Order: sequence, then structure tokens, then C-alpha cells
Amino acid sequence: MTDKYEVPTDVGKINWDVLKNELVELPKETLADLVNVWLKTFWSLQGHWMILTEEHADFETAALMDHKIWQKVGPVQAYRVKKALSLGDDVQALATMFKFTAPQWAPAGFEWEFTEISDKKLVMTVNKCPMGTFRTAAGLDLLPCKLAIPSVYEVMATVINEKFETTCLHAHPDPPEEGVMCRWECILKD
Repeated sequence: MTDKYEVPTDVGKINWDVLKNELVELPKETLADLVNVWLKTFWSLQGHWMILTEEHADFETAALMDHKIWQKVGPVQAYRVKKALSLGDDVQALATMFKFTAPQWAPAGFEWEFTEISDKKLVMTVNKCPMGTFRTAAGLDLLPCKLAIPSVYEVMATVINEKFETTCLHAHPDPPEEGVMCRWECILKD
């Protein structure tokens, strides 16, 4: 974390305009730290509701609800990032969107990389994800990400351009591959 920063707080209503003005006055490092806190909190919430749903219902229900939620949240987040960054509809826009969305947030426990980027193709490999790391350490079944159709990456990619076709190249329940949780390919069709 950065040095302590005192944000002046006055009596009065707090709305987006007030908060935005205070945020833009923060040092960049402090603002980056806050973004990190918000995204780690997002992933903590996601992990806890998943485990609690599994405890109160069962694994299949929790996995189904996780999939359904990401079908809704993924495109919304992709749209918001696309709009905020004025992204286009090409492979570079897709890569940028993935870089700046919660499903890929490195400090939350993701380790991932783009293993191929061209004019028409993006391949992304996730080496570690927080849910997979937690579930493996706890001796729990991994989520069957390969069977989640359409995938979160598919619905997010189509927000950038409806001509993207997304394929899971590797994910559970495929046999484990050393250092790989999942691998996805997005191809921009003509």
C-alpha cells in the first residue's frame, strides 16, 4: 500500500460526482491500490457465495448458479470496459477488455497470459485462478469450466465483436495439464 492519504470528508451527501472528484485527486498509486481492494473484495464475495451455496444446496446447484451469474455479469462488465476505454471491435480491443475485467484480475489470484495474438486470433492461458486454487487446496471438485456453454469468455468476447468465436482448448474436466487451469481461443471470423 502507499503512504497514508487523508481524504477530506465534509458533512453532506455523497454521490458519484462528489466521489469521482475525490478519486481523481488521489495519487495514482493510491487509486490503483483502491482498485485492487475493490477487485479482491469482488473475488472474496464470489468465492464465499459459491462455497455457501454448495454447503446449503449441492455442488451441481452452486456450479449452475456460478455459470448463470457469469453469463449476466461478464457481458455487463465487458460492455462497461469497452465503453469506458472507447475500445474498437478487433483482437487488440478484446485483449484490452480481458486485461481490465474482474475475471482476469492478477492480484485476486489469477496468473494468466496471452500465448498468441494476431489480427484474427487470441489465445489466453490461465495458469492459476482463485477458485481453482482454493478448491484444489480444500480437496473439493473443480468446476467443470469446459462444460459451461456458453463460457464467460465467449459472452464477453461477443460484446467486443459478435463475430468472435470462442473455444475452450483445455479446462476441467479435461485431464490435468501441468501449470494450466484453462486455455481459451478467440477467433475473429469474417
